[in-house]
Amino acid sequence: MKTIDASAVSRDPRPVVWQRLADVDQWTEWGPWSSVEIEGGGEHARGAVRVLVKRPLRLRERVTDWEPERSMGYELLEGMNVTGYSALVTLTDVDGGGTEVTWHSEYEKAGLATGPILKAAVRDVCKRVAKG
Repeated sequence: MKTIDASAVSRDPRPVVWQRLADVDQWTEWGPWSSVEIEGGGEHARGAVRVLVKRPLRLRERVTDWEPERSMGYELLEGMNVTGYSALVTLTDVDGGGTEVTWHSEYEKAGLATGPILKAAVRDVCKRVAKG
């Protein structure tokens, strides 16, 4: 199993950072995607399937963990040349009132270019969530 780890510190308190993750309507504001939606218009929570678009990519992810203001996990269903990809994003308080965002990803196998792209993307998105 290959892993990717990233962390970043936000000056914002945990509830504010969580709101960025919980509200998919905000994802195009802090993330690199042109659109993000929940398939079928359901609630963003455990079991939900998200569709993230950044041309030429169209990713589908299933939310596997959902603990408000603490953690969100997901697995990639389709859209990249990678197998067994899953991630867990955790939020923890830091001294001074901020929040540490930790993004831990694992995958079994990735295409030659996909591994480095995933590593760069995880690190970038982690920083974006923290920055807001």
